[in-house]
Amino acid sequence: MNLSNLLKDPIDIPFLLVYVTGVLVMVYSAMQFVHGAVYKEKQALIHGLKTFLLAVVLLAPRLIYQRVRIDGSDYAKLVKTSVNAINLLNDTSASYDEQLEALQLEALSERLSNVGYRIDHFSESLNNDSETGFHMLSAIKDASPETESADIILISARLDPADEAAAFYDTSKIAVLESVAKKLSGMDTSSEVRFLISRDAHQGRNAAEEYLSNLSSDEKNRILFELSFDIMNSGEYPNFGAATVNGKATPLSDALINSIRKMTGQKAELRKSTDTEYVVYHVNDIPSALLIQNLSAESSPRNTAPDPDSDRLSDAAAIIGTILTNAVSRNNTGFTALIRSMDKNMIGSGSFVKKNYPESLSIIEISKELGVKLTETGQKDSAGADIYSGRLYLFTFDTPSEVLLHINDKGLKRITVNTKELSRSKDEITQILKNFFGEPEAKEDVLIWTDKEYGAKYYISETDLSDILVSSISDGYTLYITAI
Repeated sequence: MNLSNLLKDPIDIPFLLVYVTGVLVMVYSAMQFVHGAVYKEKQALIHGLKTFLLAVVLLAPRLIYQRVRIDGSDYAKLVKTSVNAINLLNDTSASYDEQLEALQLEALSERLSNVGYRIDHFSESLNNDSETGFHMLSAIKDASPETESADIILISARLDPADEAAAFYDTSKIAVLESVAKKLSGMDTSSEVRFLISRDAHQGRNAAEEYLSNLSSDEKNRILFELSFDIMNSGEYPNFGAATVNGKATPLSDALINSIRKMTGQKAELRKSTDTEYVVYHVNDIPSALLIQNLSAESSPRNTAPDPDSDRLSDAAAIIGTILTNAVSRNNTGFTALIRSMDKNMIGSGSFVKKNYPESLSIIEISKELGVKLTETGQKDSAGADIYSGRLYLFTFDTPSEVLLHINDKGLKRITVNTKELSRSKDEITQILKNFFGEPEAKEDVLIWTDKEYGAKYYISETDLSDILVSSISDGYTLYITAI
């Protein structure tokens, strides 16, 4: 027996102990039957019958539990079937390139269409310009019964044609999402589920932006959440991880972590990440989370055969499938209610905690780097930079703070914090910055702290009352951040 498989589900341990006892009782019962039959002892036969019934009672709980429990084994056959179908197409070419990658999506479209999914495609100049182009496959399972007001759930993964191990990663991601989609195809669902797989060298972000731009406002409002799946090389040991854009826990990330524990026995910690396409959904006010399958150095595609580990992919499929099953079940409305009741300030809020100061020039890329939804204010600062408002988690604060971002054609020039909303005095903020960065540099009436690791400077100064915009959000002092 594989101990790691046993530890995946601690609940199964007591059932297993009772089951083993039942097996021993069953063996004893068989011995009694043999003894009674050979020596024609009626009492032994009666005793054998009684112990047989006891054995059945002891064996039944685990057999029933195994029947109703969902784990990676429920997806194993579907994953292997998908991997085999993908490899059949891969074997037709001597090398894995963009053309073969496109053929894989076409073949996937056909397979999912055969099990009842509606298929849509979104693309932009992929063949002419692979640096900026993309292609997205959308496989849609309608709610049962179909209704225009049903919630929409997005499950996404992106393929990177530029990756040197693209065949390995593409096979893995397609197999996971296809197996979940096929498992879901036979279920009645209260929500509409859309599986999105994109070919996009920009971490799936261009495709995600185009996809959202093609949705109606009604469709956007109906999106309950988005869950992305990605595979990374951790260099340590194979496991699963969970992330949100700002590193803060949400009902969705809690459900993801619980699903990882239930399906694998692993205790995953939530991390912060602005990688992959899910940041685009986050800055568009859609609750989002990222499931990460970490590969060890030994199991990375550069050190193993090109075929991925089907057992590990089955676990990934089970993690996603468990969340989906809970979300689309008509008998479990608590989960969807939790998602809908999320604090709106959390959705679309970014983080500037242990974060490099953005170097991007465009507003869109700055938004993605910080993971923050930016709103135009229609105002400019004294230097002519455009002012955008947003919310960022700062320092160790549990709630996001309102900030103004000063952006011109050279990028993000300054982040000004609304100190009125901080509800902290100048002395308290000064002490927090001292705890982080030590004693400040003083220039006239301005205190300056330098964060060399992340390329940022923090300033505290008296409020310039002549600056109407800044003074309107200052509680007697101004706190702002710039690049070094």
